[in-house]
Amino acid sequence: MTPRRRRIRPQLTTLALAWALCAPLSVRAQQPPAGQGAATQGAAGQGSLYQRYAPIDLSGTWVSVVTEDWAVRMLTPPKGEFDNLPLTKAAQDAAARADMAQVAASGRACDAYGAPVIMREPGRIRMSWQDGNTLRVDTDAGEQTRLLHFGGAEPAGAPSRQGYSAAEWQYANGFDPLRAGSAAAPGAAGGGRGAGGGRGGAGGRGAAASAPSGGRLKVVTTHLAAGFLRKNGVPYSANTTVTEYYNQLTEPDGTRWFVVTTVVHDPENLVVDFITSTNFRREPDNSKWRPSPCSVR
Repeated sequence: MTPRRRRIRPQLTTLALAWALCAPLSVRAQQPPAGQGAATQGAAGQGSLYQRYAPIDLSGTWVSVVTEDWAVRMLTPPKGEFDNLPLTKAAQDAAARADMAQVAASGRACDAYGAPVIMREPGRIRMSWQDGNTLRVDTDAGEQTRLLHFGGAEPAGAPSRQGYSAAEWQYANGFDPLRAGSAAAPGAAGGGRGAGGGRGGAGGRGAAASAPSGGRLKVVTTHLAAGFLRKNGVPYSANTTVTEYYNQLTEPDGTRWFVVTTVVHDPENLVVDFITSTNFRREPDNSKWRPSPCSVR
């Protein structure tokens, strides 16, 4: 009998999907021009512009709350189970031929824990700043590590399971981190009168806000090695691109959530982009952190 799929807090998924795909955001975080980044970083004495002016706080431990696709996330789907996947005929044939027991025996079980699917694994993740330009994501499922790079350049090395993730903050209400960073520097014109030196501070005409009032995180991952979209052999290719939008929500009782909307683009195996939204609730500590190795069972 196929387990009945549960729906928990569907409003989180619906809201995040609409926000991620439709909401206009006017200004994105940019890498400071040569010479400017060091000056603005030293001005506040802590972190880079990316860390100091993060519009949402994703640090901490989060647990995934399975609100959709329960039967294929909580259980290993049987061979030939392609529900909700827009697969090409070639991808279906490849999945039918895949021997996942052999994949595991050859030490390749982690190929089912790559960047296109790792956030869909039930379990917990920990997010922290590895440095001022790099947000680190650790998963207990499969013991994977992702590095989200702000302002970096894609390396020339071999593709990998987690690929290269280029991150950027997308701000609401016209916030400009470069102007805010410059205004925070000692001796900046208008210091003490509001960010940007404009009359009336954040409320003055033409003045930049001194702190972001909202936004989201966008991550684009490329440079991927081929892997599996599902543990029943459904493939994704090395030409896959993963685009993610992280939105944060807070309930009236203070419970914090983030929802990641993931768009998987694979011209070899998908007829159209595969889009999912995944809910995470923040935990008070790491007491339930339970690392487990990769498994295709």
